[in-house]
Amino acid sequence: MVEPLQSAYRADHSTETALLKVANDLLTACDSGSVSLLALLDLSAAFDTIDHDILLARLNTTFGITGTALGWFCSYLTGRTQAVVIQNRHSEDTILKYGVPQGSVLGPVLFTMYIQPLGKVIKHHNVLYHMFADDTQLQKSAHTKQFTELVQSIESCSDHIKQWMTVNKLKMNDDKTEIMPVGKQSNLKLLSETSSLTLSDTTVTFSSKVKNLGVHLDSSLSMDAHINSLCRTAFLEMRRISQIRHLLSLDATKTLVSAFILSRLDYCNSLLAGLPDAKLDRLQRIMNNAARLVLQLAPSRPPRRQARPPTAHHEQCSTSCAAQAQARPCHPSIQGYLLMTLHWLPIKARITFKIATLCYRSLHDDSAPSYLSSLLKPHVPTRNLRSADAGHLVVPRIKLNAFGKRAFIYTAPSIWNSLPMSVRLSTSLLSFKSSLKTHLFRQYFDA
Repeated sequence: MVEPLQSAYRADHSTETALLKVANDLLTACDSGSVSLLALLDLSAAFDTIDHDILLARLNTTFGITGTALGWFCSYLTGRTQAVVIQNRHSEDTILKYGVPQGSVLGPVLFTMYIQPLGKVIKHHNVLYHMFADDTQLQKSAHTKQFTELVQSIESCSDHIKQWMTVNKLKMNDDKTEIMPVGKQSNLKLLSETSSLTLSDTTVTFSSKVKNLGVHLDSSLSMDAHINSLCRTAFLEMRRISQIRHLLSLDATKTLVSAFILSRLDYCNSLLAGLPDAKLDRLQRIMNNAARLVLQLAPSRPPRRQARPPTAHHEQCSTSCAAQAQARPCHPSIQGYLLMTLHWLPIKARITFKIATLCYRSLHDDSAPSYLSSLLKPHVPTRNLRSADAGHLVVPRIKLNAFGKRAFIYTAPSIWNSLPMSVRLSTSLLSFKSSLKTHLFRQYFDA
C-alpha cells in the first residue's frame, strides 16, 4: 500500500535509513566517475491542501477500499468545520473540504497514500528518488559530457511533478527547492559553465551545500559542514550544562549529556562511516570532553605527550563512578578510562554498532528497509571454506576510497564480515546487540 521509497511514518524506517540510501547512490556514482544532481523539493502546507474527493477516489481505485470501510473514511474526513477567534470575536464556521489532521494517527497514513502515485511519475523519467513525508528528493547521475542532458532530465521530471501536484491540489514551494551537483572536485570544475536549472518559470541556482533531513551535505560529500555544525552545537550545549553542573547529580548530568550531546553525535552517524580518522577525531574530542563534564574533570587539551593513567586528579570527584576511573591504572589512555567508566562506546565503535545492527536486521529478522537490505548480497563460495567464513556478505570492488569505500554497499558487508561468527549468529536482535557491544568494548579498550 505504501510507496517502498517512502521512509516516513513506517516502522524500522527513519531519516537515517533514507539518507543512507541517498548517500549510497551518490557515492557509488562518484566512485564510477559520474556526476550527480540532487534536487530537494519542498511542498507548501502539504497536509492542509489534500482534496477529500481526490483522496476518497484514490482509496477506492488505487487501494481497493470499498463499501463500509470507504464510508468510514468518508465520515472521518467530511463534516469538519473551522473557525477563527480573535479577541473574543468568532468568525462563521467554514466546512473543510481540504486537509487531513497532521497530528492524528490517520493523518500521516492518509497523506502517504494520497501522494503514492507520485513515484510512478518520477520513474517515468528514469530518475532515482526518495521520500520522507512531504520531502521529495530526486537524483540522477551521468558522465560530465552528458551533464546538459542530465540537467534537462531533472527539469523535465520536476515539471511533470509540478503538473501532477497542480492536478492533485498540492503546491511546490519553488523558493525552497534546492539543487546541488555532487561529484569529485575535478569533475565539478568542468561544469562551471552550468550553474542553474529552470523549474517551470523559476530559475534555481545550484547550491554547494544543502541541509537534507537535518544533515549538512556538500558537493563532494566530505561531511565537513555537518561535522562543523555538530562541533559548534555540542560545545554550546556543553557550556550550558557546565554552568549548572555544580547543581546536578552525576546521573542527572549524564542524562542531560546523553539528551543534548550524545544524541546529536549519534544522529545519522552511519553516514560518517569510512571518513578519515582526522575528521572523526574532532567528534571524539567532543565525547571525551562530555565524559569529563559528567565526571567533573577539567576539559581535555591536545596532549604534548602520551596521556598518563588517572591518578590523584580523579580523587576530586566524590562519586563512585569517578572512583571507577581510577580502578584500571594499566590503560594507556585517560580518555579510554572515562568512556569505559561511563560505559560509552567511542565514535567509530558507535558507527560500527549502527551499521552492523542494520545488517543483522536485514539478514535475520527482515526488519530493515527493503531499499537497504536489497544492497546486501550473501557471499556464495565456489568451494568449501572454513566455517568462520560462513554468513559473509559480498564486498564489491571500488575505485576510489574517498567515495566507494564510504557507500553503504561497501561499508556494511565490510563491517559485517569483520565480526566474530559468534556475534553474527546471535539468535535474536537483543542478544546480537549485547554481544556486539561486548565485542566492540574489547576491540577498542582491550578490556
